[in-house]
Parts: sequence; structure tokens; C-alpha cells
Amino acid sequence: MHGPGTFEAACDALIQFGHAVLRERLTASTCGNVSVRLDADRFVISASGVEVGCLALDTLSIVSLRDGTRLAGPPPSVESDLHRRVYLSRPNVGAVLHGQSPAATLLGCDDTAPDNLHFIPEIPTYIRKFVLVPYAAPGSADLANAVAEAFGDRDVTLVQMRNHGQVIIGATWQNVVRRGTCFELACWMALQGRVLRSLPDAEVARLRESARDV
Repeated sequence: MHGPGTFEAACDALIQFGHAVLRERLTASTCGNVSVRLDADRFVISASGVEVGCLALDTLSIVSLRDGTRLAGPPPSVESDLHRRVYLSRPNVGAVLHGQSPAATLLGCDDTAPDNLHFIPEIPTYIRKFVLVPYAAPGSADLANAVAEAFGDRDVTLVQMRNHGQVIIGATWQNVVRRGTCFELACWMALQGRVLRSLPDAEVARLRESARDV
């Protein structure tokens, strides 16, 4: 997380974050958006219509956490209020990704998708818990409210938005990227049409407490 007076560091982190998201295929083209918390009152987010893998200083927006006002830079992503609501709901969160990785997004469109992805220890360790929220229009207050409410559960670090994509949180952008890649792997496994063995419940509970960051 970035402290007061670290604007340059926050912008550099956001640019690196966007590059990593593209490299790991956690979103495509202009489908996703990324942000990092600047301080207690502001966050920095990718601008509207900008590919996250092509971020530069002139494509970053500073937004007020208090009321969502754009404080500097070009118009922010249409999902700016979603990011703002997530930061308000989880004070320890330092970075947020709204992405659309292929397998995870496909699974979010599948009515028969499993709720349990505990095939590998990385899911309870790094994801801890994910939830699915119903479809709502991109950029809408309904979507922002549903996602923020889902993150009210302190075990939840990833929200699957039905027919849309994922919102992933972390104390750092590196943790967000790690969560996204682990979740994508588990979703890919779930789509292979095999009967997969899940980890025992007791082991899942133990692993959930082993790497808590937010």
C-alpha cells in the first residue's frame, strides 16, 4: 500500500500492475481496469478506454475516495466507482483489478459451474474464498454495490461477476496478479470435463489462514 506523498511510486506501481495483468492474460484489450490506493483519501486508476498493458502517466486518473470526484488526469474507467466502493469496504486493500481472464470468465457464464475450486492448495491459500454476484450493467451503481457488499466478507478476495469478469483485491498489486493467475488455473481445470478430487475441508480451513494479507 502507498502512503501519503508517494504519487510517483503509486503511478509506477499502477503501470507495472497493468503490464503484469496483460502478460498473465488476466484481461484483454480495453476490457479491464486497474487501480492502486494512493493514500487515505485518493486512489489512482487507469483512464477510460485505455488498455492496461499500455498505461503511461498521461493515462492515469486520480479519484477521490470520499465522493468519486476526478481530481486529476483524464476521465477514469467507467468502473471507477466500483473500485472506490471496494477500497471503502476493505481499508487494507492496496490494489484492485477488474479483469476478464479466459477460463474464469467462461466459468462465470456457465450455469453448471462448481462452487468448489479447491483442487489445488493455492486456491484456499491465496484466494481464500470467492463469490459469484448476478449480472449488472457495467459501470452501474448496482454492480458497484453488489461487488462491495460481497467483499464485506473478510475471507473474500475475488468476486466473479456473472457474464462479465472478476474483481480481485490485494494488499499489493503483486498479490492481486498472483490471485488472478491461480484462480485462472483452477477455472481451467474445472472446464476440462473431468471429475476432480477436492482437498479435505480441514486442510482448506488451515490453508485459508496461512497467507492472509487483506
